[in-house]
Amino acid sequence: MTSLRSWLRSVGWRVYGFLFAARINRRIDEEFRFHVEMRTRENISSGMAEAEARKDAVRRFGNQHYFTQVALDIRGGGLLDALWQDVRYSARTLSTSKGFSLAAVVTLALGIGANAAIFSVVHAVLLRALPYNQPSQLMVIWSSFERMGANRAPSSGAELRELREQSRLFQDVAGVWVGNGTLTGDAEPEQIKVGNVTANALSVLGVTPLLGRGFVPEEDGFGGRAAIVLSYGLWVRRYGADENILGRQVRLEGSSRTVVGVMPKDFQLIFSPDADVPAEIQVWTPFSYNVYENPTDLYFLRMFGRVAPDVTVAQAQEEASGIARQLRSKFAELDRDKLEFVVAALHGDATRTARPSLFALLIGAGLVLLISCANVANLLLTRATVRRREIALRAAIGASQWRIIRQLLIESLMLATVGGVLGLAVGFWSLNPLLRLLPSGLPQFDSVSLNPPIVAFVAAVSIISGILCGLAPSFESRRVSLVEALKGGGQSGIRPGTVRTRSLLIVAEIALGFVLIVGAGLMVRTLKELERSNPGFVPSRALTFEVNLAENSYPYDEPRRVFIRQCEETLTKVPGVDEVGAVSHLPLDDYPNWFSPFAPEGLKEEEKAGMLADYRAITPAYFQAIGARMLEGRQFDAQDQASTRNVVIVDDVLAKRTWPNESAIGKKIEAEHFSNWEFEPRWSEVVGVVEHIRSQSLMELGRGQIYIPYTQSARPHLSYVVRTKGDPVALAGPIRSELRRLDKDLAISKVRPLTDYVSKATARNGFTAALSSIFGGLALLLATIGIYGVVSYTASQRTREIGIRMALGAEPVDVIKLVVGRGLLLAIAGVVFGVIAALALTRFIESLLFGVSATDPVTYVGVVVLLLGVSVLANYLPARRATRVDPMLALRCD
Repeated sequence: MTSLRSWLRSVGWRVYGFLFAARINRRIDEEFRFHVEMRTRENISSGMAEAEARKDAVRRFGNQHYFTQVALDIRGGGLLDALWQDVRYSARTLSTSKGFSLAAVVTLALGIGANAAIFSVVHAVLLRALPYNQPSQLMVIWSSFERMGANRAPSSGAELRELREQSRLFQDVAGVWVGNGTLTGDAEPEQIKVGNVTANALSVLGVTPLLGRGFVPEEDGFGGRAAIVLSYGLWVRRYGADENILGRQVRLEGSSRTVVGVMPKDFQLIFSPDADVPAEIQVWTPFSYNVYENPTDLYFLRMFGRVAPDVTVAQAQEEASGIARQLRSKFAELDRDKLEFVVAALHGDATRTARPSLFALLIGAGLVLLISCANVANLLLTRATVRRREIALRAAIGASQWRIIRQLLIESLMLATVGGVLGLAVGFWSLNPLLRLLPSGLPQFDSVSLNPPIVAFVAAVSIISGILCGLAPSFESRRVSLVEALKGGGQSGIRPGTVRTRSLLIVAEIALGFVLIVGAGLMVRTLKELERSNPGFVPSRALTFEVNLAENSYPYDEPRRVFIRQCEETLTKVPGVDEVGAVSHLPLDDYPNWFSPFAPEGLKEEEKAGMLADYRAITPAYFQAIGARMLEGRQFDAQDQASTRNVVIVDDVLAKRTWPNESAIGKKIEAEHFSNWEFEPRWSEVVGVVEHIRSQSLMELGRGQIYIPYTQSARPHLSYVVRTKGDPVALAGPIRSELRRLDKDLAISKVRPLTDYVSKATARNGFTAALSSIFGGLALLLATIGIYGVVSYTASQRTREIGIRMALGAEPVDVIKLVVGRGLLLAIAGVVFGVIAALALTRFIESLLFGVSATDPVTYVGVVVLLLGVSVLANYLPARRATRVDPMLALRCD
């Protein structure tokens, strides 16, 4: 029955097409006979009269005739045959113009290849779903404390418990905190990233281990000390991919753990960079204590949850806000700090910082493609001008305007198809260099590849490019005069409409190129400003490494203090070492940041709002080792011990904000100390002010900082900074040997120069600057070629005019002024429109800029001078060639 209905519907459409075509053709025939009669009265030959009459009749009925032609093709069943005939004819004509075809294909390949490469990154990072089960249901939940000015803060165990118990839209809520740990036993000690999670974390993500199982509820809290899940990389590298690993005992932080599972190969925990949750985590273990009973003022958990199907972010946010209100009424401290929950899609939140730069680069690649299309359209216009007689002959012998336009569009589509294939190859070839430029920290950046979605994207872009390139010559074909073309007229003349179209395309090229080059200039200047900026320390000639003191080996503060003192005394004796210092949180590192409120003496409770600081525990020589500058007061020394008065050093940012127009020395603040595995506030005296060190980003000032003597806040994790006399990397081996003599189970990790951290901090800006510079260079090259082509074409079309001028006494310089003047006018028009477009568009990349504004006059003036200079050169070369024309030959050319 279904097939019968389909057959009847098909027959109905064919009958309708036949009747529609017949009606339109009758009207065209009537109009045709009328125009033949009128043309004959004007003494035009019968052949010319019929040709012009057919042209007028088709133009009279315009779009209706296109549909008529399609209907007739469908009625006769010859549409595919006609298309195949057009394809073969296009292939023959393009093969006879190899130079033109090669230029068009290469131009399109550059534009399409740039888009393929950038879209592969955009697809992997922004569009590709996270590698979890039903990833659209995963949400991240931030705590926001309005009073402290922290809108993306970690959460406490109590908040996690209340959300899990009270929520109806969340199927489950989990928490994670990532720290460092040391593996010992079977091989060399190794410092690794440990993902401490609630037992339901893996099930919330919807991840099934490759081997074994995840965690069970009974392993949450104190019962989970024995369970551990290994990452795939650690299982292969340290344990030789032993499939009998399940049930094996491994030693983490001096405690024995039982392996219950191995994660899948490509598994990563993907969070935003400010969550301090690295993607590469080597082992997973449940919290070894009851995290749900933590006090409400201990914020360290990163919460994520899975909502029920069809629940939107807005609905989840509304429910979370209601739970936050209940928590504020239940806990006075949360009400005082004005707790609120912020719910966001996990994928969108993870790509939040990468999105602006990637979209900017994708738009830049799109502009390059538009410039490529404009160049190819200009080439096709030139070719259409040469083929005017051919087009007129085809129209004269009965070819409809639809058929001619279809033929021209098929030619441009064939060029775009070959350009797309070549562009795909260009994108594949550029993928490896692109991956080397990609900054680390981008979600799923290691999965960037040319996959089926990229091929589909290239196919779509190629089709669109082919249509865009073919529009100009298609419209130009409608302006062909049959009488002039068949008489041979217009071969030496120049049609105003054609020149106008080509000029508009050049103006558009220059305007788009101006936007791209300005964007590239702003990003390059940003990178240079970052490299010249003062991070607050001296990265050269400094070696860094991390140590982590295991809880079982160093259970109390005093053993840690003694060992760290021994380390510094030992390292200072290594030949080539100038200074040795240590800090709990190294600047620009990915170790979870330590920030908490602080309170100056004498302030009322309501006046303490917004007072947050980054805390650092340091050894006495840390500032000398890292090259920080003391501005006031003194540094820590041997007198600052746990048994003496509590002292701190603050940076100038915190000092100016807390005590404006006053000296901070001698002031007292309540600062958070770490003692015996707990955090506690203590009143401390400010003894020094140091220059601010940029810790999270070189582009942002960040919070003020409070430095505490390590003897008074003995953290288990420390990063060492060793100032050297020569190459810092050369001391890596001797330093490892000396520390192993002190503790054979001590794991040393991240041994690298301090300059590596600075390079990593500028990597994203360098990536954007490099690609935008490439796009700007392509735009400049294509615009130059476009200007040269238009001026050369115009000059060749005006050969007779130039010959007459020179015969009448015009000097070569006059001809050069004539030719260059027109080209320069196009360049100036393009620059004017480019300035307007750049002023409107560059404000969207303000978040990517540092040390330079989006309307930086130096950049704009520089680009204007560059484009006008290149335009003058591109105009001068064909103008100079035009002056060499022999006037007598020029006068005979028509």
